[in-house]
Amino acid sequence: MKNKFKIDPDWVGFILGLIVLAILLFTPRNCRAQQKTAQLDTVLCKVQCIDKFVEVPSSTGKSVRIYAVYNDYDNQVSDLIPVTKTVYEYIQVCQNNGVTPQLGIKLKDGQISSIIRFKTKYTRRNRHESR
Repeated sequence: MKNKFKIDPDWVGFILGLIVLAILLFTPRNCRAQQKTAQLDTVLCKVQCIDKFVEVPSSTGKSVRIYAVYNDYDNQVSDLIPVTKTVYEYIQVCQNNGVTPQLGIKLKDGQISSIIRFKTKYTRRNRHESR
């Protein structure tokens, strides 16, 4: 008995191409590049651990970078931490007026990034609440 059903080889390539195209179009694409976001955190800065401030001029002499010499022997932290001019001015005004500045240390991916102003959150209670 002779096979009556004969497939043209040109159609085989076309059909296989359609199958591959359908697979590519309908499979989920989870191959995107994942963007790593930085883990930011803030810890309280012990103001008494700041020994002094160091001003380092730039190579051109036009700007100055300010660093705090921070020595916290209890937590084994000894580092030069960058401080912005506005935070430095805030610290100076607080010291001149006998106020303890509220500061925080900003961490980026677990590494010390800078000293920032850190405002503690106060909660207001009603006068009628029991104490």
